[in-house]
Amino acid sequence: MQVQPAATEADLLTRAAAGNPVAVRALLDGYGDALYGFLYARVGGHAAVAEDLLQETFLEAVRSASTFRGESSLKTWLCAIARRRLSRHYEAERKAAVARAGLALVPEQAAEDRRHADLERRDQITRALGALPPVHRQVLVMKYLDDRSVDEIAQELGRSRVQVQSLLQRARVGLRDEIGESG
Repeated sequence: MQVQPAATEADLLTRAAAGNPVAVRALLDGYGDALYGFLYARVGGHAAVAEDLLQETFLEAVRSASTFRGESSLKTWLCAIARRRLSRHYEAERKAAVARAGLALVPEQAAEDRRHADLERRDQITRALGALPPVHRQVLVMKYLDDRSVDEIAQELGRSRVQVQSLLQRARVGLRDEIGESG
């Protein structure tokens, strides 16, 4: 397309903004290929992205036609809009990549948080067990860590089943109290 004087370019843009289909077609025919090439080269040859950005560029140009002052050529003004669109596109891509990376870390971070909480809970229980009388600590360890039955514990300690059940009950209450004080 031949370079048009600024007044004619401004008139073309104004008519396109007013919805004149002939002016819109002239705008696309006159500047579409050059802008597409400009965008295509800067988006790594991704045709669909270049086409989307081209549409956004023309939409913004038509919407902001009143800001074209004719101090530069219409092509220069359109290229400036295209550059802003490119900048927004890359900023959105960067934010999306950061969000994806953050989301990828969420399950990993959650698992790490659970491991940390489990370790803290184990430390808390170990400290609480250490604060219990030795016989209470012994029956809890035998029952819950060694997975022994009340009868097996009674036999090993030389106590009755009822005595072991009573010891276990007092030991659990003591453990809860200790954990409550330290937690």
